[in-house]
Amino acid sequence: MSAKRKTPAISAVASEVLDPIPRQKVRLHTVDDLRLEMGRVYSDMRCGRLESGEGTKLAYVLGQMVKVFELAVIEKRIEALEATHEKP
Repeated sequence: MSAKRKTPAISAVASEVLDPIPRQKVRLHTVDDLRLEMGRVYSDMRCGRLESGEGTKLAYVLGQMVKVFELAVIEKRIEALEATHEKP
């Protein structure tokens, strides 16, 4: 019976560079929160802390989140209007 060679549980990635400034947890509960985060992403791209391709992806997702938030607000307003319209 031959023993299988085990791979190490932890491996180092030589090409990975960690951001020296850890970012705080991002709050994304309002459109204003999303706007501020988009500004941070833009600033990070301009300063070279974030690659433009990665920043573009993040900005796109944040933009989609704004659209979903706006749709949720519109849906609630329509429901409120319908509820008041249905009252006799």
